[in-house]
Amino acid sequence: MLNTEELKRDIKEAFKAEQTEEEDYEASLDRISSKIAEAIVKQIKNVKITYTQGLASQSGGAVSGVFNYTIS
Repeated sequence: MLNTEELKRDIKEAFKAEQTEEEDYEASLDRISSKIAEAIVKQIKNVKITYTQGLASQSGGAVSGVFNYTIS
């Protein structure tokens, strides 16, 4: 499940860590962007997709149909 509070906290930390940067604006932007991207990827990796129904195999091999699911 996506944790918005954790994501928000990670993004705030990315900005806080760069608040005192006064010399290299571009490097600071790169570090902030990287930390935000890492925080988003961390949340996406925590998503759970649960297959509910819809795929079938006629021969015991390849499946076809509509992949029905829930995301949490």
